[in-house]
Amino acid sequence: MIKFFRKIRYNLMETGKTGKYLKYAIGEIVLVVIGILIALSINNWNEQLKIQDTEISTLKELNSALEISKQNLISLVNNNKRWQSYNYKIKDYLKNKKVYDSTLDICFGTYYWTGKAQLTTAAYDQLKNDGLDLITNNTLRKELIYVFEDFFGQIKNEHEQWEKDYLANVIYPNHVKFFQKYFPDSPNEYFDEYAKPINYNALLNDTKFLNIISENISLRNYSITFKEQLIVKIDSLNAQIKNEIIKLND
Repeated sequence: MIKFFRKIRYNLMETGKTGKYLKYAIGEIVLVVIGILIALSINNWNEQLKIQDTEISTLKELNSALEISKQNLISLVNNNKRWQSYNYKIKDYLKNKKVYDSTLDICFGTYYWTGKAQLTTAAYDQLKNDGLDLITNNTLRKELIYVFEDFFGQIKNEHEQWEKDYLANVIYPNHVKFFQKYFPDSPNEYFDEYAKPINYNALLNDTKFLNIISENISLRNYSITFKEQLIVKIDSLNAQIKNEIIKLND
């Protein structure tokens, strides 16, 4: 093709048609420029498709990570509700001076138990490393930051607070005293799931133990409510992610 245009150019020069030659030369230059622009446009389009494919892949990974975190949170909330029911039962029996019932044994053995939320953040951490601007939808990007940075961060801080402050400074020191006093036959004062009191009547009048149970209930209520809010937030965010994936694929 280049040889063909060059031959035409030479013919115009040899015949002395300078005006036509100049017009042709200019036209040839324009065609070359247009060709370059088209090539650049195709290259940019291909690059944009690659970036879009990466965004879709990242959104799918985020969707999967959020779903895993959600299922872990649901499991943890269910466990907390079970342990919370034990707290309520102990409080009811102690506060109302009810007669001992063997079903209390599991309540006494697990009243302070808690679990750590297993939140999957690898996909979001990778997104931060690659650049949050990869997510082109501004609203979705802000929501991702809000959930992973704020909500997930609060869940982590809450567990650390529970372990470092409440369990270490309130539950465990008193828990040992209570077990030595009321449950000396328990095989393991920290991890036995069942604990039968040897002096239930004395325990009925122990206001300090009752106060700890009440504080347990209050902290668990907050913990359960917050995690349930996060579960709803994850559902909403995942719906936004799925809609964005559909739009990008269109």
